[in-house]
Amino acid sequence: MKKTTWISLTFIIILSVTLILLGLYFTREYGDASTREAHDTLLQQRLQKADATADDITATAAYMKLRPALPEIQLRIVQRQWRTALQLLQYMQRARGNAELRNEKDVYGSRLRALLDEMIGRCSSTLADAATLSPGIVWQLYNTAGSAKVLSAFVMLETDQNVDKVQSFMRDALTDYKAAIEAVDKAGEPSPQKNIPRWNFEVLSGKENVQKLEVSMTNVESKQTLKENLETLIPEIGGYGPGEPVETIIKK
Repeated sequence: MKKTTWISLTFIIILSVTLILLGLYFTREYGDASTREAHDTLLQQRLQKADATADDITATAAYMKLRPALPEIQLRIVQRQWRTALQLLQYMQRARGNAELRNEKDVYGSRLRALLDEMIGRCSSTLADAATLSPGIVWQLYNTAGSAKVLSAFVMLETDQNVDKVQSFMRDALTDYKAAIEAVDKAGEPSPQKNIPRWNFEVLSGKENVQKLEVSMTNVESKQTLKENLETLIPEIGGYGPGEPVETIIKK
């Protein structure tokens, strides 16, 4: 009888400890889930607030504060930075044509180069794990990186930098646009989106532009010609070219 009682007590104790441990486990899991849910809700609220911010610099600063730094947030950052880059380009060109503002040209040029370098670096670091990203994000990052390199090439010519480096950036931009085309096809995007990187690639790699890349840039006139033609290649706001009509499909 005593042995039976002892076995029963032991069973009750083990059962009680097990139930307590299970209770603690599920309580912790519930607490962690609630914390994650609250964090996700707060993240989405802050993300929506940043999305609704009209000023690109303010929105970019807000995105950079968000944690975790998800790929879709990184994409938003470089898209806003692209808009800022086009504004700086406009300021730089206005300063070039205004004798009173000519001293500001180098200031705008330095800020623009630094911003473009940051954009290219951010795209590259985010794409380091491209296999884990959705094709919809991948093609936009590659397309934006290519556009930033096109603009960098133009700024280099604008500031009389090494033409060999200009050509290198343009070749890298073509590589990015090719990768964007592959990704946008995998993403199953509608025709207007599919045509965006295709259009950028076609314009940059057109026969006349390839010839300009291959020409020896030993004189000021040739260099100015390339700069003027390259200026027409810079995609519109958002890092995206206008694209071909919906019914036109360029296969690569």
